Amino acid sequence: MGIRAGVAFLTLSLLFSGVAYGVENTQAIYSDVTQKRYERKAALSVGELVFSSTTVTVPVVDNTKKGTASFIAGLVRAATGQNAYTYKVSKNQIDDLTKLFYKYVITQRFDKILLLPDKAVIITKTGEMVADTGLPSPGIPQEISYSDFKNRVESYLNSKVAPVVGQLLSASMDQRYKELPEKEQMTFITQKAKELGITADVADKLMNSGFAFATYIPSVSGVLTLNVSSGLDKILVAGAPYNAKMTLEMKPKVIIYKFNPGTGKFEFYKEIKAESGKTTEIMPLTSIVYGAQYYKNLFDKAISTTAKAAALNAGMKLKEDDNFAVFAPAEEVSGSTFKAAVGVAEAIRVDAPFDVYEFKDGEKVYKGFGKTRKVAANCDENSIDKTELTLIKGNVEEYDLLREHPWSGVLIGLQAGFTPFTVSEVAGYPADGGGTWSTIRLRFDADLGYIRNSKALSEWWLKVYTGIGFGADDVTVDMGWLGTLQLSPDAYYEGGFGVYKRFYLGTTGLSIAPGADISGRYLKFTGTWGDELTISALTLTPNIGFVYSFSPNFEINGEVGYALDVYSSTTLTDIWGNQYTGSATTEGGVNGFIGFSFHFGAVGSFAKLYSEPPKCEKAK
Repeated sequence: MGIRAGVAFLTLSLLFSGVAYGVENTQAIYSDVTQKRYERKAALSVGELVFSSTTVTVPVVDNTKKGTASFIAGLVRAATGQNAYTYKVSKNQIDDLTKLFYKYVITQRFDKILLLPDKAVIITKTGEMVADTGLPSPGIPQEISYSDFKNRVESYLNSKVAPVVGQLLSASMDQRYKELPEKEQMTFITQKAKELGITADVADKLMNSGFAFATYIPSVSGVLTLNVSSGLDKILVAGAPYNAKMTLEMKPKVIIYKFNPGTGKFEFYKEIKAESGKTTEIMPLTSIVYGAQYYKNLFDKAISTTAKAAALNAGMKLKEDDNFAVFAPAEEVSGSTFKAAVGVAEAIRVDAPFDVYEFKDGEKVYKGFGKTRKVAANCDENSIDKTELTLIKGNVEEYDLLREHPWSGVLIGLQAGFTPFTVSEVAGYPADGGGTWSTIRLRFDADLGYIRNSKALSEWWLKVYTGIGFGADDVTVDMGWLGTLQLSPDAYYEGGFGVYKRFYLGTTGLSIAPGADISGRYLKFTGTWGDELTISALTLTPNIGFVYSFSPNFEINGEVGYALDVYSSTTLTDIWGNQYTGSATTEGGVNGFIGFSFHFGAVGSFAKLYSEPPKCEKAK
């Protein structure tokens, strides 16, 4: 990659003064070369991910047994060493996790140099290669303390890397260099690289490396549960009677150093405390199996998903800093649509939100936000392609400042409402009652257009929820000569998922959202003398909702639907302990919910849905 004649000094000045992509007024937006043409930067990562311990111990919880059987099984597991499993994170795994982690933290808007113990990986917008950098290995071992880790990183940067960067920077600012044609500049860099004992490619990247990254993982915690498959889990494991779930969580610390050309040293810039959230991998079981090795593949999948979730969170938090966010002026404004000279080269996703600002009396004033619709394939150096955006709320004018909004694409919220569920027959006996349950839901919403980076899925949202209910009516069961049972509502649980599409009404922030849900419901009614009725139901609910977005981070939502019970099964236990099983005839009806949602950065298991960051060779 060549260094552009005439802007090398400006590019380096922007990098090392820490205002890459940053501007202070609308005139600067219009005239700043970094806003008119994309200038690639480079970032350096030091060493692999360092774990405080590469040994991960997860307790085993067997949920397939109850009461005395559970107690006895627990004693047997403890006696045979099956109450906790220990896994080792291998050297190859750490290499793979390092590449995965930095893929999402340091996205394609940067060229990357990953300095690993036995090799260096150079990643550019068009691919990657393994190279001999000429720099010594960082030599940072696993299983050290955080303070020791920081000391080793700083020592390596300032004893091995900083002198090279300083000499390259000095050479690039030399008047002779600035007067050379672009082709001869590369020859100059190649010669300088030889003098320093490094490759020309590495020299080129180091000249643009203002920041260095290193990551420490204090711990990985988790649990393995063995479960009876029911509800949605039974669908996920294709009907297997049992399942195993591996749930892990990690909270990496990403430390960032910034090169100070005045002192010729890398100085501590900031620490990002990332969170993966809880990630879960599931596997089907035909019978309960004990043994750590049996679940090793499940652990390997889970730790990869967890590292990806943590990286997505770290990358999002990184964009809260102006030095790592994308800024651009609004251009070609027409009603609620406008464009920006950013795109795939900056790893911009479909449905990515951008905040809109204007300057009044020298102050930056928030005006609203828009979202990307068609992302520009601006990978070519001379590309004039621009990303198309739609204003969601507020207003926008030509040359307003657009700032990339730090966002995961996932929201978490609460809803309150009502759900009808009436019963007319259980296990062949006439029944009546149930009524309407007051229901509270915890829900997650994920923008599939953003997560999958797909124009076809723009503003299609995935909804996942779980809920509890209370306050329904009694159920009576006519058992003929055996008498009539009267049972009171005891428990209502539901869990489901759905999809819906948002259609925005102008630039008010209000959208209409038609969709449909599939849910599993579990109801329990109990009588005075120990009689009991349980019902499991699969329900399809077409619905239409509304969303009012105050910002990308907060919204009010509501919906009305009609619950259609697709299938119900029941177990009825009479006062003598006799059980009657079979189908149940049930009916849903109109339900309604209203609530609120806010941005959720620790994406957890949603990480499995995310596509890779946009790549130039796969521009959409």
